[in-house]
Order: sequence, then C-alpha cells, then structure tokens
Amino acid sequence: MKPDTNSTPPDKPPVAKKAGAGQVMATMFWGLLMIGKKGTWERDGATLTLRQVVLGALVMTIVVIGILLLLVRFALS
Repeated sequence: MKPDTNSTPPDKPPVAKKAGAGQVMATMFWGLLMIGKKGTWERDGATLTLRQVVLGALVMTIVVIGILLLLVRFALS
C-alpha cells in the first residue's frame, strides 16, 4: 500500500517572530531602568534570542559608559 501524499501535514506550532534591532535596544533600555509591564516582558522574552540579548547588553553597556564619561568630562571642564 502506498502512503497518501495528499494528506495535510500536522499543524506545526507558530514560530515566534524574531525581534528587530529597535526592539532589542528598547528592551535593554527599559530593562536597565527596570520599568515595564508584565505583558511587555513576556512578549520580549518570546521574541528575543540569546544572541540578541547578549549583543544588546554589550551595546547598551558601551553607550552608558560613554554617557558617563561625557558627563564627567563636562563636569570637570
């Protein structure tokens, strides 16, 4: 007996849409300030990958350090 090739494949769970760079930076910024709603954190947790989180954290660290260095430079001048 030959398998039925016309049958529909089983339903696959929907794949979460990957977050864009803007959403990653916004998540890192609001996470730094620890501000946000539970639904926002859940949505971001579902769409962000580990790589995006690590890269976003590194970029935000550089930005924050740069801002602090500028503030110190202006305060001392």
